[in-house]
Amino acid sequence: LAQVCNRVAVMASPSLGQHLIPSSFVHKARKNVSELTEPKHAGWGEVVVIKDAAFDVLEEAPHHKLGELYATSICGNDITGSCFFVTGAILSAAGIFAPVGAILAACTLWLYRWVYTEAVTALPFNGGIYNILLNTVRSKKVAGLVATLTMLSYIATTVVSAISAGQYMISIADPNPKDQHTRDVDNEHVIYIAIALIVAFAILKLFGMSESAVVAAGMFIFHLTTMAILWVSAVVYCIMPHGEHGVFGKMVENLKFNAEYTFQDHTPVLSDMVMGFASAMLGVSGFESSANFVEEQAEGVFPKTLRNMWVAVTILNISFSVLCLCCTKLDELKPEADYSLAYLGKVTAGDWLKLWVSIDAFIVLAAAVLTSYVGIGGLASRMGGDRVLPMAFMTRDQVPTILFGAICIALVLSVNGNSQKLGACYTFAFLVVMILFAMSLFVLQTKRPKLPRAMQNNPVIPALAALLVLIALITSIVSNASVLPVFALYWGVLLFVVGGFMYRLKLVQFLAHLARLCRCCPSGYLERSSRRIRQEASVVYFTKSANICRLNKALMYVRQNEDTDHVRVVHVFEDEKRIPKNLVSCVGILDTIYPSVKVDLMFIQGTFGPAVIQNLSVKLGIPPNLMFITCPTSQEFNRRLENLKGVRVITGYEEEDALEESVMMSFADLNMGDKGLPSPGRSLATGEDGAGVSISALLAAGVARAEEWGRDSSTPVAGASGGFGVSVELGETSVPSGNTGGLSAGALGSL
Repeated sequence: LAQVCNRVAVMASPSLGQHLIPSSFVHKARKNVSELTEPKHAGWGEVVVIKDAAFDVLEEAPHHKLGELYATSICGNDITGSCFFVTGAILSAAGIFAPVGAILAACTLWLYRWVYTEAVTALPFNGGIYNILLNTVRSKKVAGLVATLTMLSYIATTVVSAISAGQYMISIADPNPKDQHTRDVDNEHVIYIAIALIVAFAILKLFGMSESAVVAAGMFIFHLTTMAILWVSAVVYCIMPHGEHGVFGKMVENLKFNAEYTFQDHTPVLSDMVMGFASAMLGVSGFESSANFVEEQAEGVFPKTLRNMWVAVTILNISFSVLCLCCTKLDELKPEADYSLAYLGKVTAGDWLKLWVSIDAFIVLAAAVLTSYVGIGGLASRMGGDRVLPMAFMTRDQVPTILFGAICIALVLSVNGNSQKLGACYTFAFLVVMILFAMSLFVLQTKRPKLPRAMQNNPVIPALAALLVLIALITSIVSNASVLPVFALYWGVLLFVVGGFMYRLKLVQFLAHLARLCRCCPSGYLERSSRRIRQEASVVYFTKSANICRLNKALMYVRQNEDTDHVRVVHVFEDEKRIPKNLVSCVGILDTIYPSVKVDLMFIQGTFGPAVIQNLSVKLGIPPNLMFITCPTSQEFNRRLENLKGVRVITGYEEEDALEESVMMSFADLNMGDKGLPSPGRSLATGEDGAGVSISALLAAGVARAEEWGRDSSTPVAGASGGFGVSVELGETSVPSGNTGGLSAGALGSL
């Protein structure tokens, strides 16, 4: 608005009006004036009217949404399978206080259950933390760079789970390797098994989401059944008498021994609890996965998946940490920490249960690989549609699947079957993502307070959740400080790849500039590439008011975040009388303020909703991800965010009427003079009663052109040029009529 006022003030001065001409108004009239023009001019915008368009929801390929069981199974295999390696880690770190750490982790997850529910039901799109930041902060690049942490966690999960599954399989075949050569051969077999699992689940993912969910559900049910049998076996073992010990006698003896074993280290109790809590937080990995494929879930399923995961992981991790303390001695369990539940099965029921649990561990750890494929697929698809990654990541599901599998196989080979450091990297990435998710909820509540959602949390909940995870993160960093350089290396590579694509336009322009300076390298190809990048990323902004403040914010957002030189401002109307009377003037002003961006104005007669968005996407070739709106507040079906095909929220809700009256320039009160466009409040822009915009008058005056959708070509009205301007003269400079730009130079120069 300050830019508009300054420009109008300059043009309002009679002494300056003939000399200081905004560069956008100059149309190659004088050499000395044309030198003032900006080097990159995108062209003048136009006004397009589409009346009586029949918008029907286009038929799409059948898309089966996941129910509660299938959705829970996909992410539940990851989080419930963590008990295989978390139980031993908690007991080794906290000893007799292991259940306290598991309880604290369960309480933290309970807080995050409500954090995720509010955030994802408010913005129900794939992408998790990336999606929340994309729709709340004013920087797409920040959201893209944070998403690399989620990518790293998925890569690490896949590699660690595949290698761990291979180790469990080898432990079944050869439980006691006799020499170093045998162990080396076993390690090679672990690598082969891990690669085979990654390839197998990549193929399964390529068959489709429904087929993947069926397999995941079978694995999930088998895993829970195994855990139930192991739980019953351990409880019976605690109760039954053993030799000299009566009922509960063996349990009491083990608890006494484990307490003495814990206190003999003379470490502070609080330190043991914190270390146990940090180890237990690894047991909640996978909780964030459900948010990355929420669009694949049926309505109302997402909160249920969070509830089911929380209940399952709470029961498993707390109960098995207690049962291990009751049934085993810590000095015997610690050497078997990586196979703690298999060892528990051997102690309580014999080798048959150990074998069964080991097979289940192999299956459920392998299923965690599938969870990563599903999660990375949803995230990459969303980022591809937003031009943070190449568009192929959205249009072809095979691209992220194959590329992700290839990266994971390369990492398996590079770590040579030893996933310890990569597991620590996963811990860092996962905990940082959890902290950022809680913090993003604060941003959502302050920036988008009126966005409809299933619930609204007290700020204490995300604050406490972030604090607890921060404690776990600091503890993990202190315990694994030597892994920080490895984490920085892996994350740096992802930042370089994603950041390189997001900044590709600036990079191409820089290289073209260097080529022009050197004069020995042709720069034509680079310049054509720069133009192609800008032209293929055209965007749409839906507006329902003539609020120039908000329109200016939208244009500033596009310039800062999108590599485009073409913006279409779209107003969907049902009745001409309700069209904002100043909209044409406001868009025309912005078209002159930003000469490097072509700003079109489209009037579409119809009802705003999924059908309009879908048809507009097909006609203009713009994906819904590149269509922007103001924060919606309606609960109507056609206006709920989840039904708007993935459009992006870039501005917050404001009380438009009061803002327009008190802040916005009242163009209706400006005397435009007889050289330029009449005031928008007069007959050209409004009807006889002065309310709304007369589309017929705009078409008849040549300010707009008409299109009839449903035909192969547009149908312009005779004599309509389609531009904002009309023929004027300014001093010695003649500006042609038609498609010459925003409001005419004479119109504003005469103020």
